[in-house]
Amino acid sequence: MNDLQRLTLHRRELHKIPELSKTLPKTKAYIKSVLDALDCQIIEVLESGVCAYFDRGKETTIAYRADMDALPVTEVNVCDYASTHQGRMHACGHDAHSAVLLGFAQYVDTQKELPHNVLCVFQPAEETTGGAKDICETGIFQKYNVSRVFGLHLWPFIDAGKIASKSGPMMPRSSEITIEVFGRSSHATAPEKGIDALFIASQYIQQLYDAHRAGMRPNPTPEERTIIQICKMESGTARNVISGYSTLLGTMRAFSDEDFAGLVQLLEDTAQRLSVEYGCRITAEHSEGYPPVVNDPALYQSLLPALRQGLDYEEMPIPAMISEDYSFYGLEVPSVFFFLGTGTGIALHSNNFDFDEKILVQGLEMYKLLLRQ
Repeated sequence: MNDLQRLTLHRRELHKIPELSKTLPKTKAYIKSVLDALDCQIIEVLESGVCAYFDRGKETTIAYRADMDALPVTEVNVCDYASTHQGRMHACGHDAHSAVLLGFAQYVDTQKELPHNVLCVFQPAEETTGGAKDICETGIFQKYNVSRVFGLHLWPFIDAGKIASKSGPMMPRSSEITIEVFGRSSHATAPEKGIDALFIASQYIQQLYDAHRAGMRPNPTPEERTIIQICKMESGTARNVISGYSTLLGTMRAFSDEDFAGLVQLLEDTAQRLSVEYGCRITAEHSEGYPPVVNDPALYQSLLPALRQGLDYEEMPIPAMISEDYSFYGLEVPSVFFFLGTGTGIALHSNNFDFDEKILVQGLEMYKLLLRQ
């Protein structure tokens, strides 16, 4: 069986059994079934995480990470490897990430002389609770003296099989926003008796956006870009009853702690201003989210000649605005994260997400190249 056949097998077997968050018994069992045949130490971490350690007698270890979990999405693809779990789907390429890392583990098993030990990390809960942070808190990087870490993610908007990355900030910090407006309900024929939570929520959105635009830097660099976006609103109980309660859900993105703090201040200031103006109560909450993914500049520059020479590689001109809990690994040791192009243009998290599995070979070749650097 050649590399493409192995990678395709792994990807399709994992694609059939998508599972969510930290509860991944079938996914874990499949990964372990492959690793059990290899000469490595298998370490179980968290509820469903699996690590494989290849000891080559060296002082330092290189870690490679793949995420394992899927999404609560109903697949529409018709193929013999479609999801067998109703309402769940590998719609973000995590089956591909795990397939590449499994294929890489099989390759490492054949290489007895290496410049580093190798730790393959199969991580749960990237899409939900930030399993990367939990992995780091186990102390496994310290135990095995990890000196650097690498990972990859499928990316639909570059050519199939192309590898891309950049020095420094690659993805922003992300946070989930929850705004609650507590007004007072009344019949629509007696509006003076109510406090219209729907109207106030709409004012909140408008004033928040206006304040964000007004506070933007002139001619910002891509790394200075910030996003604050309300994407869902719920309010009211009937067509002739003034709403007494509204919720707004959204997201924020920023590359620096300073910019992130500024966004939080906008949320709170807007809530305070409108609560006073309309005599209501407004709460503005946000999650801590994932830190920004920042590729270590020195490590990246040391790898760049080999990347350009050995791969179909391009440098990203600007960061991507998606977020990734891989960022927690970069807080532990120098790290570089990569995109692997699918060339399809089918957005991540789509119910028809798919790709030509030939690209997985390029991901494997990149991991092999990084092993010798």
